[in-house]
Amino acid sequence: MTATNTALARLRTLFPNAPNKVVNPASDEQYPAAVAVPWSQTCWTPAAGYVYLSTVEELAGTLAIIRETGAKFAIRTTGHNPNVGFSSGDETAIVLEIGQLNSRELILADGEGDQGAIARVGPGNTWRNVYGWLEGLGLSAIGGRDPEAGLGGFLTGGGMGAFPNLYGLGADGVRNFQVLLADGSLINANAEKNTDLYRALKGGGSNFGIITQFDIAVHPLIKVQYDLNLNSPEDHDAINQATVAVQHAMEEDSKIGIFTNFNNGFVAVGSLYADHSDKPPRGLELFRNLKSLVKTAVPSTRGTILRSVCTVSTLISHELYEDVYRAWVEVCKTLPSGVVLHYTIQHMGKAGVQAGKGSGGNIMGYVSVPQTWWIVACEWPKDGSDDSDAAAIQSLAEAREVLLEYKCMNFARGSQKVLASYGAENVKRMQEAAARYDPEGVF
Repeated sequence: MTATNTALARLRTLFPNAPNKVVNPASDEQYPAAVAVPWSQTCWTPAAGYVYLSTVEELAGTLAIIRETGAKFAIRTTGHNPNVGFSSGDETAIVLEIGQLNSRELILADGEGDQGAIARVGPGNTWRNVYGWLEGLGLSAIGGRDPEAGLGGFLTGGGMGAFPNLYGLGADGVRNFQVLLADGSLINANAEKNTDLYRALKGGGSNFGIITQFDIAVHPLIKVQYDLNLNSPEDHDAINQATVAVQHAMEEDSKIGIFTNFNNGFVAVGSLYADHSDKPPRGLELFRNLKSLVKTAVPSTRGTILRSVCTVSTLISHELYEDVYRAWVEVCKTLPSGVVLHYTIQHMGKAGVQAGKGSGGNIMGYVSVPQTWWIVACEWPKDGSDDSDAAAIQSLAEAREVLLEYKCMNFARGSQKVLASYGAENVKRMQEAAARYDPEGVF
C-alpha cells in the first residue's frame, strides 16, 4: 500500500461519523466537484483524495497522519492562482481543503473604538466575505482586487491591492499569523513572538506551516471613485504616455490607483481614487482626455473596495512600454485561434515601500523606487496551450537598463525563481526560518 493510500485509509478512521470528509475517485460522487473547485481549469488536476476540514483540531489531526505516513499533500483554500497544477495535487497526493476555516471577528484595541482594531479572520474567507463584513462596520482592509480570491495565497504572496501606495501591500497589514507547524504545535508569529517566521510569511509563501488565522489591520472605510474605460490599441503611444504620467502623479498622491491592460482589440484603463471628488484628481484627467475611447465599461462610480500568468518588475519607462507593445503585437499574430495573450501595467511606488517598512518590514526585498509590476496572462481554449511568458519584457527591460530583480509571487508562474529575486540575505532568512520551524522539511 502506498503512503497516500495508507493516509487516506487512516483519515477515514479519523472521521468515522462524517464520511463526506474524505473524498476519493473510487467511491464518492463528490469527487468531480472536488477536482473542479479552483477558479481556473488549469488547476483541475485530479488528486488521490480531498479532505474537507472545518476546525483547526481536525486539521492538526489530519496533518499528523500526513506526516506519519509521508504522503504528498497540498493545501487549498479557494484555489485562485491560475497556474497549471497550483492549488492541487496529482494522483499521488492528498489535498487538504481548508475553505471552511472562515471565521471573522473584530478585535478592538483597549475594548473601545476602531483605532488600532484588527480583523481576526480564517484563511478560508474570500475577500468578498471580508469586505462585505467590514463595510457593515464602517471599516476597510487592504486585500485582493478580485473579491473571489482567498486570503491565504494573496497575503503570503505579498498581495497588491487597489491602492498599494496608501497602506502598502496586503502582507504589510498582517499583524499576526497563527500557524500550525508540522509537529502539531500552534504558534503565533508577530512583531514580538517568532519574529523571524513573521517576516518570512510576509511575502515568502506558505511553505513554513499552515496558517490557520490572520490578524489584519483595518482602516476607516475607504471611499472609492473609479472608472473603467476601453480604448483603441491604435492610440498606444498616448495611452502609454498617460500611464507614465499618472504613475509619476501617484508618487505625490497615494490615493491614486491605476492599471492599464493591453488586451485583444482593446486597452482597458482602470483609474481609481480613494476618496470621493467632484472633479478628476490631478493626473487621472490624462486618462479621461484620451481621444481613443471605444466604450465606458464601468461609468464613473462611487462605492467601496469591494488564467496562466507570469511577471516581471521594471522601472517606469515610456520607451519600454512602447517596445513591449510592439513585441506583443507581433507575438499575437502568431497565436492559434482562440488564444488570447494580454498584459497589464500596474504601479508600485515609494510610499507603498515605506508603508511596508513602517509595518515591520517584509521578506520581499523590492527596492524603494517608483516601479511597474507587470502581469502577462494567457487564456486559451481547452485544447490550446499556455503562451504566457514575461521573457520578452525582461529582455527589452534589460536592453534599456530598467529591469528590476524582484518578481511578485502572486503573479508569477511556477518556473520563475521568485524567492531568489528577493535577494541572498532574504533567502538566507527564509532558509533559517524553515530550518527552525519545519526541521524535517514536511512543507
